[in-house]
Amino acid sequence: MLLHGAGVAGEITYSPMLPYLTQWRWMLVPDLKGMGESFHHHGEEEAVTIDELTDEIEALLAHLKWDDFDAVAYSLGGLVALNLNYRRQQQGKPKAKMALLEPASLDREDLSNLMEVRLKYRHASKLIRETGDVELGVAQFMDGVSPNRRKHPVAEATTQSRLAHRPFGFAYALDAVTNHVEIMSQEPSLREALIDASDQVFLFSGELSHEALKQHYELLNQNKVEWEHKVMSACDHSLPFQKPRQIANHINKWFAMSS
Repeated sequence: MLLHGAGVAGEITYSPMLPYLTQWRWMLVPDLKGMGESFHHHGEEEAVTIDELTDEIEALLAHLKWDDFDAVAYSLGGLVALNLNYRRQQQGKPKAKMALLEPASLDREDLSNLMEVRLKYRHASKLIRETGDVELGVAQFMDGVSPNRRKHPVAEATTQSRLAHRPFGFAYALDAVTNHVEIMSQEPSLREALIDASDQVFLFSGELSHEALKQHYELLNQNKVEWEHKVMSACDHSLPFQKPRQIANHINKWFAMSS
C-alpha cells in the first residue's frame, strides 16, 4: 500500500516509482479524502483529521480483506501509516513493515520546535482558504518544508501546479497534521507510542532538508534496532518526485530482507 502526501494524488506521487518496485504482486495506491479523486460525500471540501483519514484506510483494507501488507508512505501519508500501525498494535493485528519518505510529525525531535514549524504551515493553509491566494500559500508552505531547495523555475512551477489542483483539500490536509502535532505537543507520550508501535521502518530524508529533521531520523536509527535511515543526495522534501528510481531500489532491498 502506497500513501501520498498532502495535496497530491497517489497516482501522481507514485507513478514514476511503480515500474521499479519488484517485491509485490498487488499495489494499492488510494487517494486520501480531499485529494486526487477522493471527495467528501457531499462534494464540498472540508476539514479532516488524521484519525478520520486512518479510519478510511482501515475501512478500505477491511473491504479488500488485506490484513498482511507492506506500506510505503510520504509526508502526510507517513503520519497516517504510523497511526495505522499504532491502531493495529492495539487491535492485535499484524503491523506493516514500512518505508517512510519524510513522514509528517517526525521532522523535529523537540515537539515545541515541531509545533513552531507547523504554525508556519497553518499560516500557509489559512492564506489559501481565506484569501484564495493559492500561489502565495503554496510558496509559503514550500519555503517552510524545503527552505534549502534549489529553486529551478520549472520545478517550482511543477510543484505549484501539483498542489494547486485541489488547493482547499491541500490546506485542510496541512491543518490535519498541524492539529495532530498540537495534540502530541500537549501529550508527548502519544508520539512516543506512535513511533514505538512500528517495529521496522526505513526512513528517507532529502540531503537539502532541514538538519534537525536528519538529526532526528539518525537518532531514531540509532535508538531503534530495526529502523534504518537513508539521506538521498540533492533531494529536498519533494524526494518521491526527484529520485523515484533510486528510492524504489532502496525500497526493494529493504522489503526483500527477511522480517
